[in-house]
Amino acid sequence: MEAAHDYISQEGEESCRVKPAGTEDRQDQPALLHSVGIVAFIKSEPKSPKAEGNIAHGPELPQCPNASAPEAHCVDSAPLKQEAKETDALARKDEAGSNSEFFPCSHCTISFTDPSYLEKHLKWTHQEQYLVLLQSRSSHGKRSRCTQKTVSCPHCRSPFASQRHLAAHLRQAHPSPAPKKQHPCPQCPRSFHYLASLQKHCKHWHKLDTICVEGHLNCADCGTHLGASDTLRPHICSDAGEKLKEGPVGTSGGLECSVCGKSYSSTQNLRIHMRTHTGERPFPCPDCGKRFADSGSLRKHTRIHTGIKPFKCHDCGKAFGRIHHLTSHQRTHSGEKPYPCPDCGRRFSHTGELKIHQRSHSGEKPYHCSDCGKDFMVISNLKAHQRVHSGEKGHQCGECGRKFGEAGVLKKHLRTHTGERPYHCTVCGKQFNRVHHLKTHQRTHTGEKPYSCTECGKSFSQSGDLTKHKRTHTGEKPFPCPDCERSYNNSGDLRKHSRSHTGARPYSCKECGKSFRMIHHLKTHTRIHTGERPYSCPHCPLTFARPHHLTSHLKVH
Repeated sequence: MEAAHDYISQEGEESCRVKPAGTEDRQDQPALLHSVGIVAFIKSEPKSPKAEGNIAHGPELPQCPNASAPEAHCVDSAPLKQEAKETDALARKDEAGSNSEFFPCSHCTISFTDPSYLEKHLKWTHQEQYLVLLQSRSSHGKRSRCTQKTVSCPHCRSPFASQRHLAAHLRQAHPSPAPKKQHPCPQCPRSFHYLASLQKHCKHWHKLDTICVEGHLNCADCGTHLGASDTLRPHICSDAGEKLKEGPVGTSGGLECSVCGKSYSSTQNLRIHMRTHTGERPFPCPDCGKRFADSGSLRKHTRIHTGIKPFKCHDCGKAFGRIHHLTSHQRTHSGEKPYPCPDCGRRFSHTGELKIHQRSHSGEKPYHCSDCGKDFMVISNLKAHQRVHSGEKGHQCGECGRKFGEAGVLKKHLRTHTGERPYHCTVCGKQFNRVHHLKTHQRTHTGEKPYSCTECGKSFSQSGDLTKHKRTHTGEKPFPCPDCERSYNNSGDLRKHSRSHTGARPYSCKECGKSFRMIHHLKTHTRIHTGERPYSCPHCPLTFARPHHLTSHLKVH
């Protein structure tokens, strides 16, 4: 709550700041118009007289190429041109050192200073229009890739972008027959190319000692030839008269796990599977020490440390460390949502998203807070909630040292140091570092005041203003001064009062260097330099720079 009040007070003080030179031009620029599907770009400084003239007289309407065609053709061409210009806006990058170009959304009144923010806005706010844009991009990308050098399959002549894709196609569509293995195992369905491999297999898995006699395998205990084709049952040594020690169970489908019954085609796959029961992880990461059950999982993990991302998206160039991450990413370009909700029909790109959505129908909240008993649908919400109990703030700002519980909050905070303001008001040109600040500001243009006081009916454009106003009815003053006995109903007033104890004067005059505690004191002072006298006497021609001077003068009349 206190943070909200701080922001409101800062907004109020900033709105009263004296504008630096050059801001009037930006303020006077016309509002962006989206009529007839045209996306306009606002320039704070026109690059040429021609561009300046275009801004002053308004954008010129494009002529329909089918002038002689029926009127319906002209109407249909406008959305196509709008889509094409929107694609150009997202593809455009700012020139080095230039921050004068804005990228407005053609579907609402929000504008951005960077095309990446515009694309995120379209993706989450205007999903249907974004899918149409992605499909047009995808078709354009396919046409451009057709001109690239490709390799063809020798069997079906299908084109592929790389040798790796061709090799994967050959393995799936045209598999070559595996060479016949000459040495079958007498105990299970496996076969081997080499006799030594068969001996090792029998020794390790079946605890059966064998010897090689004239290129054939015999039992080392009884001398029985083990390669006979009429052997229908596992070999039992006649000298011992006992069943061999238990090994993997041979089935028609492969080797069966004795714990859970799953079948595997090879002893290596079965050995890896058995580690899920034993907990064995023999492959440690040399960088962080994390252990894995198989070498493949370790190899994929090491890409986190090396930064290698071998799987690249052909549409946007983004690279990934795992193939299934690329597959999921490509659905953002194709718009594919193959997983529908059986209850409401809403579709999702990933099974995980569908599973979380279904909990909104079932009411399931599987993640339980052990401290307060609160339940959550999503584990990330539980982790964020647990930081309230632990006080953990693992993300620290490198500029001021302030700590935050979430990386997203830190990212927004960093904009206060970098000065980045990606959200742009299309009416007055003012920029903001958070989107909800922009939405709140836009109410000053629309006059919307959605927050009403139930006591007196007064309305406000911000919820924080309503909260402060209610304290005038209750008399509550929850912000006491630590240095004296005074209390205030909002943190902004307390912060201003504390300057009387600290002596801080944060507002300095650029003309003479004099400092002030309040922003409105500085604003009044600057009139000495500018000569502005906004307060006029209604009875005579005299004007005044300060309101109390006018009040004293009116007593003369």
